[in-house]
Amino acid sequence: MSAVLTPSPPALGAATHWPVDLPPAAIPPRVHDDEHLLLWQVRGTSTLHVDGVAHVLTMGHALWLPAGVRHRGTVHANSVLLPMFFPVASAATTLRRPTLISVDREMRNLFLAEVQMSYTVIQPAIDLSSQILALIESCPAASTLLPMPTSESARAVADHLRRNPGDPRGLTELAAQVHTSVRSLERIFLAETGTTVRAWRMQARMETAATLLRAGATVGAVASRVGYADAASLRRAFRKHYGMGPAEYAQTFSGVQ
Repeated sequence: MSAVLTPSPPALGAATHWPVDLPPAAIPPRVHDDEHLLLWQVRGTSTLHVDGVAHVLTMGHALWLPAGVRHRGTVHANSVLLPMFFPVASAATTLRRPTLISVDREMRNLFLAEVQMSYTVIQPAIDLSSQILALIESCPAASTLLPMPTSESARAVADHLRRNPGDPRGLTELAAQVHTSVRSLERIFLAETGTTVRAWRMQARMETAATLLRAGATVGAVASRVGYADAASLRRAFRKHYGMGPAEYAQTFSGVQ
């Protein structure tokens, strides 16, 4: 017969809440040549430099780094980042680029089980690594990281578009705002992010739209926020980008921050 364990009540007058006070932690520069790496942001935020480009990883997301990618970073105060490793020799995958993944409920359970297997004696007789790889490879919420330019003028435009993805102004007006030419702005974006301003802007709009949908916003409201004339226009763009419509996406990933 098994016994049911119940927690003891706190002593009279004892504090029942302890504040979380986790100091920041540095991730020194490194390259994993023989292992792919999945970094899961469980709490708070981290700043990660991937091949020299800085990205902010927020709670409820994971970052896939293929073997051979140079990276470093900082796990910020009161934040938790959990790593998972996938040996190249035994983990065949189609994921060849750094990829940002929205972690839904099913994925969270798999990730927790994988961490449990990696660091404890609890070893279910199942290949969780293969399940995780299959899931993130087919996940419509996966998107390549949105790199940020480092030059002052281009960074100012990028920061503005991240905050205001629905800004209707064209590239000529945005370039004039930072006192540079369209040609210079395009050249800097391409050199520092590997993509054009137009493609970068579309990615920023889709990421903002996805975040708002996960938070419960309506498709119409999201369309207005990210710069589309109507919900139908957003549906077309969103389906092309994520492989599913915004309503289906919201239902699947509701509550994932």
